[in-house]
Amino acid sequence: MEEVKSIHKELRRLEDVIDSIEIKLHNTTGLLEIIRLGMERLYKEEYTYEIASVCILAEDLSAINDTEITKIQAILAEIKERF
Repeated sequence: MEEVKSIHKELRRLEDVIDSIEIKLHNTTGLLEIIRLGMERLYKEEYTYEIASVCILAEDLSAINDTEITKIQAILAEIKERF
């Protein structure tokens, strides 16, 4: 019984960590958007290699947040149901 309580506690901690990562990814994506807008204004161009790189990075982080974090949360939910 004590082991089950310990597992529940660890699962809650894991859930908090995942939520924290999700928030950080979302915030970083937002910051990259601000950087992109600043670079466009600075260079007075909408497309440069640097701006494209920032856009790709933002898209990748957004995709990770939308797909991988969602998968991790689903797996965690399944594990929580078992216990």
